Amino acid sequence: MSRIELGKLLRRLRKEQGISLRKLAEKVDVSFVNISHIENGRISTSKETLTQIANALNYDVDKLLAIGDEISDDLESIIRQKPDAVPAFLRSAKNLTKEEWQRLTEQVNKMQKDKE
Repeated sequence: MSRIELGKLLRRLRKEQGISLRKLAEKVDVSFVNISHIENGRISTSKETLTQIANALNYDVDKLLAIGDEISDDLESIIRQKPDAVPAFLRSAKNLTKEEWQRLTEQVNKMQKDKE
């Protein structure tokens, strides 16, 4: 997604929640001008700022990072720990439907519980 599309999403989310530029900037600890520039697609922003914005807007962090062409540090760490397995798995699962991903997630969660 482009910076402009990301900015439009952020502006829509902010306005839907009735949060001013200044209030969001205060929550994220950046200037309101910075938030304005992000929303207008004038600048890209860091993974950390996107994470703070997602949290401030009660939006899924991983989803917002993906829209901003980023991934969270914990996911990056998982990929780095298993450099052969994770990419191969994702490539093999790339055509799964939303329902199939849900079933797969449930199966993985069950496997994790069985380990405990």
